Amino acid sequence: MNDKPIKKIYEKITVNLPFVDVGKIDYFVEQGFYNSRAEFIRVAVKNEISKNDYEIETETKRLRDEKNEENHIAVGITIISRDFLEKILSKKQKLKIFVVGLIKFSKDIDLELVKKTIDSFRVYGIKRGPPDVVKYLEKLKYTK
Repeated sequence: MNDKPIKKIYEKITVNLPFVDVGKIDYFVEQGFYNSRAEFIRVAVKNEISKNDYEIETETKRLRDEKNEENHIAVGITIISRDFLEKILSKKQKLKIFVVGLIKFSKDIDLELVKKTIDSFRVYGIKRGPPDVVKYLEKLKYTK
C-alpha cells in the first residue's frame, strides 16, 4: 500500500469581483478567518461545489452504469499513455472520454493514434498533451 500523500495540482485563474466584495474578503483576512484572499476564494469555491456536487455524481454514475467498455469516465486526474491507446487500437475499439478534472496525454502520442482510438471527448477542466492532439480533441463532441 502506498502511503504517499496525493499531490494536488492547481490551475491559476483570474476572478473579477466588485470592490465591496474584495473589501469584505480583506476584512475576513484581517480578522484571521482566512490566511489570504486566495484561501478565502478556494474555500468559497469548494463550498459551492460541494453544495452542487450531486449533478456531477449523477452524470458520472449514469455513464458508469452503461457498462460500456469504451466509456472512460473519471473525476480527478487521468493520464493517457501511448501503450493504453495502442491496446485500445489492437482491440479495434474507440473510446468515449468524459473527465471532470485534468487529463494528460503522454508526449509520445500522435494525432493519428488519437483519431483511430478516440470517438468522443469531453473534459470539464484542464487538458494537457501535444498541442495538435489537444486542439483536435477540443473540437470533438461527446456523444453519450
